[in-house]
Amino acid sequence: MQKKVGKRNTRLETYEEKKALVSQFNLTSDIFFSKVMEDMKACEEVIRIFTEENFSVKKVKTQYSIRNMEAHSVVLDVLAENENGCLVSIEIHPQENENHVKRVRYNLSCIDTSFFEKGEEYKNVPETYMLHITENDFIGKNNGINVVNRSICGETKILDNGVHEIYVILQGESDDPEQKELLKYFLKSDSDYETEAFPNLVARVKLFKEQKEGIDVMCEIIERERMMAREEGMIEGEIKGKIALVRKKYLKGNTSEQVADALELDQSYIKNVMFMIVEGQTDEEIAMELISKNI
Repeated sequence: MQKKVGKRNTRLETYEEKKALVSQFNLTSDIFFSKVMEDMKACEEVIRIFTEENFSVKKVKTQYSIRNMEAHSVVLDVLAENENGCLVSIEIHPQENENHVKRVRYNLSCIDTSFFEKGEEYKNVPETYMLHITENDFIGKNNGINVVNRSICGETKILDNGVHEIYVILQGESDDPEQKELLKYFLKSDSDYETEAFPNLVARVKLFKEQKEGIDVMCEIIERERMMAREEGMIEGEIKGKIALVRKKYLKGNTSEQVADALELDQSYIKNVMFMIVEGQTDEEIAMELISKNI
């Protein structure tokens, strides 16, 4: 009996499927945005328009990880540097309902501790721009570009500490034509768009949405992200299982040493989990904290 062979997609059909998948992305996707920003000229255009500064990018890193063994680690979507060592961090958080201001504060502190060498004078702390991009107008002023300055209450004098804190609200308005155009482009990012304001940015978007090499790169990244998400889900499930066992034995009055022996786990790890149990944290909260601290 002849085996029935299923229909196999042609190369053209496969390409069209990939193209359709990638076409759904715009610059509010951190994955897509990070790939586009790997191009220094495209990165320069975004920085120049949003900061209104003539910033020349010498180096750019995307998905830049700052590991912190004692506290919360961060991954910066984009970190750029100019010839003078000035840093620009660009973060995409379009829909997140979070404390954006405190997130910026923490990210800035991580940048400072990572790029300020021990023994250096404070005057050498790098000048840093923080571009925090979101859709929701959490400030409530309907301004596309919101620049935060440090000043003494009741005074006009600005205290310059080398930090340039800028909140970009994509649904906000701007009187500057280039800023207004770029705000709208972030939300749509059409591959057939043409402009003289940020041609390199548009060319990069077109590369990943229209050209086979770019589409293949994006599809590989998407698949890798899916695999990582599945693996992380499995790891989280395994950790939550261990925490549940620790909780069960703790409630039965077992000591950390007894639990460690029974589960064949390090006693310091058990003590850490038990402390969080006593603090009233749920198994999921404990698991997420252990994962974030890489414990």
